[in-house]
Amino acid sequence: MQEPQDRSDIVGALLAAEYADAGIDPDAMRRVHAGEHTEWLAALESTGMFGVRALAEIAAAWAATPILLRDALLAEADEFTRRRCLAAWTALDRGHDEDPRRAVALPR
Repeated sequence: MQEPQDRSDIVGALLAAEYADAGIDPDAMRRVHAGEHTEWLAALESTGMFGVRALAEIAAAWAATPILLRDALLAEADEFTRRRCLAAWTALDRGHDEDPRRAVALPR
């Protein structure tokens, strides 16, 4: 099930606003990849912009295709964060069970 494009844009904008200060890191990518989406569904629910049915549809779409949530979270990310998180995602896709933060060289 694909999210309607307009809903996808709204979700991306809301999540970007919600996590702008906290940022998105490779550990967030691990949680998304593993299907741990409760945190982001709760953030959407707290906006009051989505009803129960819409949230259920979003949850189902993310469960079927976690890349939808990944892309929404990275929609407004800076280039460094985007590359770091995508490298972590690639490591997870390859089945590396190691800490995703170790999948890329982080500056000291």
